Amino acid sequence: MGSKQIKIWLIVMTALFGYFSFGGPAANLTRYACVVLAAGLSGWLWAHQHRPDQRWLTAGLVLSLITDAVLLFAPASQWVPLAVGLFAWVHWCYLRRFNTALPGPTTLASAALITGALGWLLPAAIFYAAMLLLDAAGTWRRRLPTSRATWLARAGITAFAACDIIVALGQTGRIDPAWSWLFYWPALTLLTLSAN
Repeated sequence: MGSKQIKIWLIVMTALFGYFSFGGPAANLTRYACVVLAAGLSGWLWAHQHRPDQRWLTAGLVLSLITDAVLLFAPASQWVPLAVGLFAWVHWCYLRRFNTALPGPTTLASAALITGALGWLLPAAIFYAAMLLLDAAGTWRRRLPTSRATWLARAGITAFAACDIIVALGQTGRIDPAWSWLFYWPALTLLTLSAN
C-alpha cells in the first residue's frame, strides 16, 4: 500500500478517534469502525504482500472483530467471559507473528477460552492476562522483517497492555473503562502499521 493510502487510512482512523473520544451518540459504533478498518488494512496488506507475519496479525484482528463486538455492544451479557477467553487467542495470533513454537501460550489461550466458554470470568481473565504478558514479552524480545515494523509492534503491544490495565482498574471502579480507548486505538493503529 502506498504512502498516500496509509495517510488517508490514518486520517480516517484519527477522525473516528476524535469523534468517539468526545462521547458522541454513536461512540461505540465508531470505536468498532476502528477495529474494522484495522482488520481491513491488515488483510489488504497480507493479500498483496503475502508475508506470514501479516497473516497472523490479520487473524488476530479478525478475532478482535468478534470480541470487541461483544465487549462494546453487550458488555453485561453472558458472552463476556467467552470474549475474554477468545481475546487470549488474539494475543496468541499476535505472538505467532514471530514464527515461534507456542506450546505454553497455546495452553494458556486454550485455558482462557475453555474457562470463558464455561462462563467463568475471573479464571478466563487471569489466563488472558498471562497470555497478554507472554505476548508483550515475546514482542519485545523478537524481531519482525524490518526494524520499523518491530518498533511499531513493540509500541502497539505496550499500548495494548496499558489499555488492559485501564480496563482492570475500571472493573474496580477506580477509573472509567472508556479511557482504555486512549490506548486501544493507538494499539490497533501501531500494530496494523507494523504489517506494512
